[in-house]
Amino acid sequence: MFKLLPIERRSEVLKRSVFGCLRDVPSINITKGCIHSCVYCYAKGFPEAPPEGEVHIYKNLPEILERELSRKKRLPAWISFSTASDAFQDIDEVLDITYSCMKLALERGIGISFLTKGYIPEEFIGIFKRYSKMVKARIGIVSLDEGYKRLFEPFTASPLKRLENIKALIKAGIEVSVRIDPVIPSITDSERDIENLLKELYKTGVKEVSVSSLVMRPSIMDTFKKLHNQIFWRIMKLYRGEPWQRVITSARTRLLPLELRKTIYRRFREIGSRYGLNIRLCGCKNPDLPWEFCSPWVEDAEIKKQLLLFGEENNNFRSYNGHS
Repeated sequence: MFKLLPIERRSEVLKRSVFGCLRDVPSINITKGCIHSCVYCYAKGFPEAPPEGEVHIYKNLPEILERELSRKKRLPAWISFSTASDAFQDIDEVLDITYSCMKLALERGIGISFLTKGYIPEEFIGIFKRYSKMVKARIGIVSLDEGYKRLFEPFTASPLKRLENIKALIKAGIEVSVRIDPVIPSITDSERDIENLLKELYKTGVKEVSVSSLVMRPSIMDTFKKLHNQIFWRIMKLYRGEPWQRVITSARTRLLPLELRKTIYRRFREIGSRYGLNIRLCGCKNPDLPWEFCSPWVEDAEIKKQLLLFGEENNNFRSYNGHS
């Protein structure tokens, strides 16, 4: 179904991000493209994205990373994995390279963070446990419904396996947060859906949850057209008439109407409070709402300084557009 093509990495591996909660943190992607095939994935719209059905894997990534770190006079404090793909795709070659790169970083005293909707094998839990204070795990989960997963996230790990991931990571002493992003309007935003999800997250022992609703871009709209026509229009009509605007790095983004987003986030906060969950709003994807941190590095003084600057930029956006 998917063609895995090994390629050589020729450019610099560690590149500092310039947007949002990843600002100034070096990031690594193990692959170009991703087998998970989430219909809302923004990375599919990148000019350098491989053709549908292909995943390009950087076969020489561990060697290049080791050489690059050896040349640095000052090592980064953190490295972020999985910014435009997933480091835990269920492919042996991908997992092997992910393990090598993460192990290399940890053994050099560099902390790692990752966001995944895949399954984390036991050998990763083992090494994470040895470096528990240097690992920040974020598990993406939007719904517990298998029907939703088949339609919107067809080749990700099952919701049950992701809940197992969270429990195993917490048991190993890892700092874990959950990212509920994107909330699909009219699909996963009902009180019942939110209650079911947050109740199960509470049982895992997780405390931090960040939330954001679906942002719409032209490439995402094209992917959504492959959904059942009734589902496509059920979602699209909610964005009709909303202006195109710059959100994060994309100038062609439509946000869900502000009042509808406020309603959805209020539901999350009210239900989350009953379970003692700290619900954070993704500030990057909600520039017209008061800025909130959902970064895993907010206790790092230098990174927090950069995030505060980004938050000020978002507040300027709100003032310019007349929001309060």
